[in-house]
Amino acid sequence: MEANEQNTKEELKEEKNVADETPQEEVTEETTTELSNEEKLQQEVEKLNDQVYRLSAEISNIQKRNAKERQDAAKYRSQSLAQNLLNVIDNLERAIASPSESEEAQNLKKGVEMVYEGFLYALKEEGIEEIEALNQPFDPTLHHAVQTVPVEEGQEADRVVQVYQKGYKLKDRVLRPAMVIVSQ
Repeated sequence: MEANEQNTKEELKEEKNVADETPQEEVTEETTTELSNEEKLQQEVEKLNDQVYRLSAEISNIQKRNAKERQDAAKYRSQSLAQNLLNVIDNLERAIASPSESEEAQNLKKGVEMVYEGFLYALKEEGIEEIEALNQPFDPTLHHAVQTVPVEEGQEADRVVQVYQKGYKLKDRVLRPAMVIVSQ
């Protein structure tokens, strides 16, 4: 009987050990599952935060770009009008340069000069200026060379020696380059 009792005690201990081990394994698996879920959630949160930061930066860049475009539009708002009026100014200059002998022609010329001065004043108020070209160093961003001539005595090379058509710029943007003859 003692042997039976001893076997029964051992069996009970084994069952107890097995019973004790089973919940620990289950708890460990649950803890591991919970940790992996927490890690997954943490990664998801980090991913979403990264997206929020990137979208926020993109929105900020769009706002800055729009502000710059609005500023440029305001700065150069008169560009198309000025380009259309440049031909009118050229025609007024030709009318002023034409010879007038009679008193009537002189009076008409005086009126054209007044209109011309008014145009120049209005253009200057909008930030439109004539490009100084005569006797200036040739600059391909401001001047359009239509002809070259050999350097004469007392002249420097790569200088504008004659202006065929005046050039104009609006603030820092060239509306029309000056058509010039350059010494070489």
